[in-house]
Amino acid sequence: MADLGISHAHGNQYGSVPTKKPLTTRHRLQTMLHGAIFTAAFLFVVAMVCGVVG
Repeated sequence: MADLGISHAHGNQYGSVPTKKPLTTRHRLQTMLHGAIFTAAFLFVVAMVCGVVG
């Protein structure tokens, strides 16, 4: 069979029963931080387009 680059350690990832890990506090913090940065960047671009900044 062809080697598709899927290691045997993670072969279970594509199984029929997905196993979900509970979100850790660090993961929640990172998600919130990324969301805040994305929102700030989006608002900055909108402000530049509307002529509020620059």
